[in-house]
Parts: sequence; C-alpha cells; structure tokens
Amino acid sequence: MSEADAEAAEPTPGKTEVWIEKYRPERLDEIKGHENIVPRLKRYVEQDDLPHLMFAGPAGTGKCVTGETPVLTNDGVAPISTVVGDVNGFGTPDDDLEILTYNTDGSFEYAAPSHVFSKEATDLVSVETRDGNEFTVTSEHKLLVADESGLEWREAGTLSGDERLVRPLETPLADAGSSTSLDWFASMDGDRTFVTVSESFAERYDIPAEENYVGQKKTVIGCLRRGYSLDEITAEYDISRKTARDYERGISTDLEKPSTTCSLAYFRSLDVAESELRDHVESVQYVTSYNNRSSPITPPWDLTPDLARFVGLAISEARIENGRIKFYNTDNALCKAFERIARELFDVETTRGVQQDVPYVELRTKSLHHFLESCFDVFGDSSESAIGSTLVHAPDDVRAAFLRAVFDSEAYVAEQGTIELTQKDESLITLCSYLLASFGVPTRRKRLEKTATNGSGPIQQYHALYISGVSALSRFEDAVGFSIDYKRGRLADATGGAGNPNHDTMPAQAAIDDLCQTLALPKEPLVTETLHPDTPSRESELEDIDRVLEAASDQLEAAQQVKREIERVRSDIRSVSAVPTEWIDRRDALEPLEARNEVESTTGIRTDRLLEYADGRRSPTASRAGELLVTLESRVETPDTAAVQQSLRDAIDALGVSDNRIAEGTELLGRDVRQLVENDDHDLASLPRFETVAGRLLDVADEMCSMAVVEQLVDLDRLARGTLYFDRVTAVERVQDERRVYDLTVPGTRNYVAGDVPTVMHNTTAAQAIAREVYEDDWRENFLELNASDQRGIDVVRDRIKDFARSSFGGYDHRIIFLDEADALTSDAQSALRRTMEQFSNNTRFILSCNYSSQIIDPIQSRCAVFRFTELSADALEAQIREIAAIEGIDVTDDGVDALVFAGDGDMRKAINGLQAAAVMGEVVDEETVFAITSTARPEEVEAMVEHAIDGDFTAARAALEDLLMERGLAGGDVIDQLHRSAWEFDIPEQATVRLLERLGEVDYRITEGANERLQLEAMLASLALENE
Repeated sequence: MSEADAEAAEPTPGKTEVWIEKYRPERLDEIKGHENIVPRLKRYVEQDDLPHLMFAGPAGTGKCVTGETPVLTNDGVAPISTVVGDVNGFGTPDDDLEILTYNTDGSFEYAAPSHVFSKEATDLVSVETRDGNEFTVTSEHKLLVADESGLEWREAGTLSGDERLVRPLETPLADAGSSTSLDWFASMDGDRTFVTVSESFAERYDIPAEENYVGQKKTVIGCLRRGYSLDEITAEYDISRKTARDYERGISTDLEKPSTTCSLAYFRSLDVAESELRDHVESVQYVTSYNNRSSPITPPWDLTPDLARFVGLAISEARIENGRIKFYNTDNALCKAFERIARELFDVETTRGVQQDVPYVELRTKSLHHFLESCFDVFGDSSESAIGSTLVHAPDDVRAAFLRAVFDSEAYVAEQGTIELTQKDESLITLCSYLLASFGVPTRRKRLEKTATNGSGPIQQYHALYISGVSALSRFEDAVGFSIDYKRGRLADATGGAGNPNHDTMPAQAAIDDLCQTLALPKEPLVTETLHPDTPSRESELEDIDRVLEAASDQLEAAQQVKREIERVRSDIRSVSAVPTEWIDRRDALEPLEARNEVESTTGIRTDRLLEYADGRRSPTASRAGELLVTLESRVETPDTAAVQQSLRDAIDALGVSDNRIAEGTELLGRDVRQLVENDDHDLASLPRFETVAGRLLDVADEMCSMAVVEQLVDLDRLARGTLYFDRVTAVERVQDERRVYDLTVPGTRNYVAGDVPTVMHNTTAAQAIAREVYEDDWRENFLELNASDQRGIDVVRDRIKDFARSSFGGYDHRIIFLDEADALTSDAQSALRRTMEQFSNNTRFILSCNYSSQIIDPIQSRCAVFRFTELSADALEAQIREIAAIEGIDVTDDGVDALVFAGDGDMRKAINGLQAAAVMGEVVDEETVFAITSTARPEEVEAMVEHAIDGDFTAARAALEDLLMERGLAGGDVIDQLHRSAWEFDIPEQATVRLLERLGEVDYRITEGANERLQLEAMLASLALENE
C-alpha cells in the first residue's frame, strides 16, 4: 500500500491518524489558498496540454504483501491477513496492536501502526532469498537493501537478484517485564471446560448443583433444584418426560448442596481475583456435549521453563489425536523428561510402550489436549491463527527451554558443523526462526521433499531450519544449547573451530575508503585483508567499521583542534605574510645616508648594502627584513616566524595529511610546503605562502568536518551497531494473478519486520493531484516520484529517470516524473536532467518542486511553466481548520481558530498539527490551549516586552523575556520570528520599529553564527532601553 492508497481510502474517524497525511489534498479542487494557481493547472489538464512544471515556494507510494506473510507483533508472530483483519481499503488497527519496526538510529522497537490496509492487486513480485525467505509483494513494495553505499529502500519490482536484504540480527521482546502468568482461565472453552474447586470455595460462592452438568441435564437438574415438577419442566422446555424422569432418577446428590464442579463460563461470572483462584482450583477437565468427561488435569498457572519444555517436546515429536498424546523418541532421557513433566505439572497418568521399535509415552486425556491447544497456539490447525503468541515474548529461560526441547527432539549437528531442524509443520519452523532471532541467532530455511524419519510412507514436503557459522552456533550454544550429550559434544566441536560461513557476509562499504582518503587515515591498521574484498564477512567488516569510526572520531576532533589553533595564530600568520608588502612600502626610508648610518649603527649592516635594499637591487632575507622594519619603527617587534612554522607543522602532523595534499589547488609543490615549515630562514617573497598554507589547512580541516563526512559516519554507525544481518535475493519472478494484499502503516519509521525469516519491510501533493486528474485510477503506473535530497546524484537522472521515461506504456500521451526538492540536485545532475527533458519531451512531462528556484539552472527554468506558491492566507488556514474540526467533531472556539492561524503563520501543516495536538487534550480547543500546545507566545506578550524595553524599563523587559524562554519553553529563534512577524503591528512609534528590526537582524545573524541566544536577546532589549535614554 502507498500513501496514495491511504489517501484514496475513506478517512477514519478518531484521533490516531496523522492528520497532515489524512487531509492531504487528492484532487486539484481540494487544494486551498492558491486560487491564482489551481485554475491554471486545471486548464492545462482539461486541454490535455500539460507542459513541464516547476513549483517554487516555502517549505511547507503502493506497498503491500500477500496475506500469508508472517508479521512480528506484540502478540506474537501472525499472518498479516490476521493482523489487518477483514477490511477493504483503509482501516483502523486494534488499539493494543504494536509492530516491530526499524529506527533510523539502527535500533528496533515496537510501535503502534496508524492504519491497516487491504485490497485486491495484480502485477505482484515473488521474491526468494538464500535464507529461505519467500514472499509475494506488489512491485512497488520497498525492501531495505544493503549495498556498498550503505542502506537504501528499493522497490521489489527493481530487484534483479543478488541484492542484500536487511534482516534484524536480534529481535527485541515487546515487553521485557511481561508477566509469566498463563491465562488458561480466559483461553479455554467456557462451555466445554469444567473446573473443580475446594468445598470451602463452592460454599462461599454457593455454586448451584446444575453447574456440574451440560445440555438438557443441566436444565432438568436446575429446575428440580428450584422445585419444578416433571410436568412443569416438559411444558416449559423442549424436553421429553422420559428424558426428564431418567435425569431425576439418576440424581445421587443433595441438590441444595453447593457443587464443587462447574463450567468455566460460570466460573468466570463469579469475578474472583486470580490469587484466590490459585488457592482453590484443583483441576479442570474437558466435557463433551453429551456430558462425557475426560480425565482431569491440574492446570499450571505460570509459564515455566518446564512447561515450555513439555510444549516443545509435544509439538516436535508427539502425535496428538482423539484426546491422546503420544510422544515418540528413541532417546530415553527425553521420554523420561516428557513423562516427569506430565506427572508433575498436570498430575496425569502416563503409559509407556513401543511401536515399530520406537519407544513412546502416552497421555490419554482430552483435557490436556484442549489445555495445550487453548494456551499455546502452536497446536492450532488454522494457518490464520497467531503462531506461538504465548512463547514469542516469554522470558529468556522459557523461550530457551522450548527451543532446547524442539532441537533435542528433532535437530542434529551435521559433520560440517551445521545444525539442521526438519519439521512438517511450516509454522513451527517460522516460530523457531523468530524465537532464535530473539537470541541473536540468524537462521536459514529450505523446503525439502522426503519421507518420514522412519523411512516409511510417501514422499511429503518438509521444512528445514539451519544454523551455521561459528558465531551463530556459539550464540545458539550459549542461549539454548542441547541437553543430549552427544549433540552437545558435536556442537562444542563445531564452535571450537574458526572462521565464518560464506553466507554471513555483507557488501564492503565504500564509505570506509572515502573516509580513509578524506580523513587521511591509514587503511592498513584499520581494515583487515580478505579473500573477498567486495563481500567480506559481516563480523570482520563490522570490526573494520568500528575501528574506522573510532579513528574518524579522533580525526574529527583533531581537525576541530587544528581549526581552533589556526584561528588562534591567524593574526601572527598574517603579520608574517604582510612583511614583504610592508618592506616595499618602507624600504625607501633607507635611501638617505643619515638614515643608513643610523641603521648601520643599530644593526651592523653596511650602508652600501642598505642602499641596495632601499632601491630594490637586492632583497633582504625574511628575518633581516623583519629586523629592519622594527628598526624603522614600522613594527613593534620582529615577526615570530619560528612560532608560526611550529604551529603549521603541528597542524599538518595532527591532520596526518601529506604535503602534496596541502599543496593541492595552489601554485606550490609538496616540497615547497615542507621547506616553508622547516627552513630556518626564508626568502622575503616566500612569506605570503604561510597564509596560503594556513588557508589550505583550514580547507582540509573543513573537508574533514564536512556534512558529507558526518553523513557517512552516521551511515556506518547504523551498521556498526550490529543489529542487522544480510540475506541475499536469489530469485525474482513476476506474478500476474490477482491476489489480496495487505499493509501496515507505522508512523515515522514506515517499516515493519515480517517474512518467513525476520526481514525489514517498508511501508507531495500538487504533483500527485495532477497525476490523479490526468490518469485517474492509472495514475500510479504513469507517475514516478523521486526526492532529490535523498537521491542527489547524476546517476539518478541517467538511470532511474531515463529507465522510467523509456519504458513502454499505453493509453496516454505522456507520463509524469515528479522530482521533489529539486534544488538539492547537483549542477551536473541538473545539466543531465536538462538533456533528458529534451530527449524525452515527446512522451514525458517533468514536475519539479523546490524551495529556492534560484538554485535551479536557467535552462531548466526556461523549459518549465513556473508556479510560485506563496504562504497561505489566514482565510485559507481558517477554512481548512474549521473543516477538519467539523469532520473530527472537535469543539473549537473562534479565538482558538485565530490562535491556530497565528501559530500556522501561512503553513497549513503547522496549523493542522497544532489542531491535532490541541484536540488530543480532550477539551475545548481555545486560544489558551493552542498557545500552550504550540509553544507560541501571545502577540500582546511579545509587544509588552518590547514596550518595556523602549520605555527604558529593562528589568521588566528582561523578566518578560525570561518568562518566554524559561517558563513557556520558546527557543530564541522562535522569539525572533514572532518579533519579526509582529513588529509592524505593535503600537509603538515607527522609528522604534525601525530600530527594533535593525537589532533583530543583527541578533539573528549572531545567533546563527553560534552566539548564546539568551545573551543576545537580552543585549537587544538592553540596546533598545539605552537608546531611550
């Protein structure tokens, strides 16, 4: 499902949606506040004469999977069709639903989806991976892919094979502090489950005798207890007299005595605290509709490791049918464990036997079968049920006990050091994959065609789960392990080896080479050699990334220190560099003989040599020129060239850069730089080079501290957290069948964890509105949206845009390519875009959106019809606010609307967000609520602060400022913005307004350059107060 699909669906009442998305215009008629633009756009559409467009102004796609795809929720692992439910289009999720999602900081957490979605779709893509993941998605569904440039979302339809899909290495629990209480009381069938309690409990709650029965017998016993005759019973109920008489004759107990056994449904109606139930419940048993009763069991109240082990053994090796549970295994220790736990936990009788040379333990009780089926959905037969919801978020020891039992029963350790678990039940393999992921153990899975373990029967499909590689095996050994000695020994042998499997790899990160080059980091101690430089082992690459990040962090700190040091000695460097100019200006002072004689007596330099200096026939050395300038009183002291040299040498050493890099872009060579910073004396003409070298050092330090470097470090840091594992796409096929597809919208992250093995899945208004107007329901197939701030390079223009423009389509004269934030495109990319616009002008129209049209090159602007969007008017904001308030049923006052308009300041998104935030309070949205929620100061409060300052009352003005900053939580920039917006509306003299704006500009510049906000604002108020004096 795409955002466009969400927009096309009917709005969902309530306050859980993101309103700026919910009320985003879908058609041109719905766009408010741009009455001079919308009619022009509509005429272009109506006349079928759409040119290239450029939208300039202030700042202000379908992704679905098929229903069988497992999704990790706070309730367990369930097919997405179950999670979404029976909806068509856009729907509201359950209130308590949470989905595991991947954050931008590299961590995983559970978050509540804002919407669920379902529809019928064609043009699907089936994706298979090396690790056995198989899922079918719409072609535009995005998957998180790792390549040499980091992490990137790619549409499934663009996959070609060999891409690395991102998987969580370790999935967190939904609630680490969750209770281990086992809620069989709410899970078991209320009418078919009967509970036996203590006599004291039965007497305290006076349980009627008929509650020990079901059906007609229950009705008859109840009527008899209340004094009905047989005739009255047969007359009132559809029960024959013979049946009623037989039940009457069979009574062997006092009907007035409370019954110690009753149905679970009646038991629930007593509304008794769990602590009391634990003390008085003795057993439960399954009762058929004919009052046939299975042997009772003692129900466990807590999910313990023993219970989890029993469930694991039963689901792996037991045959469960007709109320019988038969556990088969050749290992006597496992049979004993199964038998012991059954007796200790459930107080049931066990039977031993052998069938076809395989020992078994048998439990003959439908009661236990029903208990396990109700409390652990791994026993359910429906593929639509949740998978192991009781176990997925259980404590570590419980999950480990379940897995250990499953692997003890069915897994084996192959000679090559791989653990293989084979099961016929696909859902159990999926559950084990997610449970192992909770311990950070990556798995692979595969479909097999084979006979049963004993070699009998026809060939059937089985599902295998594999764990391989020393790292994964070691994690399994530490967290789960085997209890069977020979399996434990083989696992120890496997983990005692070294190396990694060839599948636990990742793409080598180009950012490492880039950072080493930019930051002058030597690769050899940081990056290890590998036989596969393009696809190194994941752990080795992450270790390299850790070392690079640490070294890069130190280098950034060194670069910052170099910048500070260069700035500190900048005046000395300029002083040294200025010596040649000063010498030329002052040397003629040595021409008079009297002056030369005086200088000779001071310096010892002969007068004839001084004359050569004076008329330019000879140049003094740098040090002698400085000495002469001091003698001529042009300088107070001789420039300390040695200190400048030392500072520059230290800077070069701190940055670790070569002399040649410092010389780049200058007329110098690397050896010139070295001679400059090391020679004891210099030619006078060489002194300006000190400032050249200092400038280059600052440039290099700036390169090291650039945003590009920081972004690369952030990308590497996401990988270095070690939370990800990388699968590989092995097959991509188109599926043309129509299927129902589903999606979940997770606000903020826009992704969720799903798949047979846990995998990260993904989930601009005027341009989309035009596409909808032109193409109606076909708009998505003919509309490509790119965000230039994320995809800045020329390769985007050469590849994605050209591929879309070249692809075939029918029924329309042209397609639309929407390039959002086009002003972020590099100049080379814009030049390539210009040529592409020319090349495909016959079948493609481009819509460019930008904040600053001046950043778009003239050849592109001249090819577009330019629409300059202005800030929305107060009337447009008010109309939208009142419309949303009416739809959502919000009581908003007139002054509340005015406050939202003021807070919005021409930005519709700010106004809508403010309305939603105020509405969440559950009260009337009035002026006070809006100003409090949006951290906006009332105009009169800002005006009062300025008036205090202009009147000379600095103390009162400062107190008002402190209230805005400290009590109201406004930032300094917010105060400046409000002062600027309201300045001409203040009731103060015009000259005072001019002075205020002048001070505002100065303060804004200083704060932008890093000055203290509060200090600058107080200084502004002080200057206004002083001018009044």
